[in-house]
Amino acid sequence: MPVLGCGLLAALAAVDDGAFRFVVHEDSVLEWAEVAAYAVAACAAVAVARRTRGIVRVAYGALVVCALAAIGEELSWGQRLFDVVTPESVAAANRQEELNVHNLAGAESKTRDALLVAALYGGLAPLVLRPGLLVPPRRLVPAFAVAAAYIVIRLAYLPRPNYVQAKFSEWPEFCFAAAVALAALHTLDRCRTGRSTTEAASPAAPVNDS
Repeated sequence: MPVLGCGLLAALAAVDDGAFRFVVHEDSVLEWAEVAAYAVAACAAVAVARRTRGIVRVAYGALVVCALAAIGEELSWGQRLFDVVTPESVAAANRQEELNVHNLAGAESKTRDALLVAALYGGLAPLVLRPGLLVPPRRLVPAFAVAAAYIVIRLAYLPRPNYVQAKFSEWPEFCFAAAVALAALHTLDRCRTGRSTTEAASPAAPVNDS
């Protein structure tokens, strides 16, 4: 589905610009889907943190903070919802003239780098590490891979993207958010059923992520 979605969104951009803009526009379909995914991730992470301890609790506590911050950033901390005017000093430094951090000059590249590292971990860890509470299930690898691939392509080939190329990011970003949410729900299920953090399949057998 993540790869198919890339193809469908690219086709939509080619044949119906209006429909493409509706899907990727601020406060529209993909952005609210992403916000919902991060909300699910935050709730699941809270439940996991309450059921675990040590590094796992710390990791999922950090995920709660990151997911809530992502929701705030995506919604520009409610600016558009409540029609808040951006202060001139912030607007001058923000690429979209909004009340968020990830579009500030100097912060955008750092945000992209952090997202790339997280997406690479989500895409590679299930292939090289044993199943555990800090390792996403293998079925989520394509979603993380789509997010990582888009960022790499942007960095390598599209330093100054046009509107379609830039707003296409809404799909990879949603894929990443959905994968994080599903990974957190998967971990919560493991906690509830009492499966060990060291549970692993035989090297000769396929991993069962169900």
